[in-house]
Amino acid sequence: MPLLAPSVNGFWKRTHRSHGETLCFSALNQARTPYFYEQWEIPDTLEGRFDCAVLHLSLLLRQLNGPLAQAVFDHFFSYTDLTLREIGVGDLRVGKQVKACAKFFYGALKAYEDGLEDRTNLEEALIRNLYGNTSSLWAKEVELYVRTCDQMLKGQDLQKEITWPSLPF
Repeated sequence: MPLLAPSVNGFWKRTHRSHGETLCFSALNQARTPYFYEQWEIPDTLEGRFDCAVLHLSLLLRQLNGPLAQAVFDHFFSYTDLTLREIGVGDLRVGKQVKACAKFFYGALKAYEDGLEDRTNLEEALIRNLYGNTSSLWAKEVELYVRTCDQMLKGQDLQKEITWPSLPF
């Protein structure tokens, strides 16, 4: 995903961010950490970065509910819409692309939730969603990272600024 531009259609010009927007950007910034792409070999493509962002948003949304969760979700999909437009997706196709992104998001959200609750295999969900069903030497380490994130987020006051694990952890 591109770096945040302060002036694209005035969308990011506001100087005051809502807390939902701040939390969303926190997850997006963590997902941009080069370690995911350089060390853990998550594909460094637009899709790979979207998949990594979805993982972090899923972890965050597990801990939120109500209007704050909705605000985080809304900001993420506003940003997704903006990113699609920036890369040149035409106005007539943006809606279809956002719908496809939302479908993936909800599927991944459920897969990660089930994996973290030990209803399914989390490592398999990570391989499917982050590595496109291609085996990875790093999937077990990514699973440990995801479980660490989940535990860290549970222990934080999400009404304040949040902390993600530093990498390598």
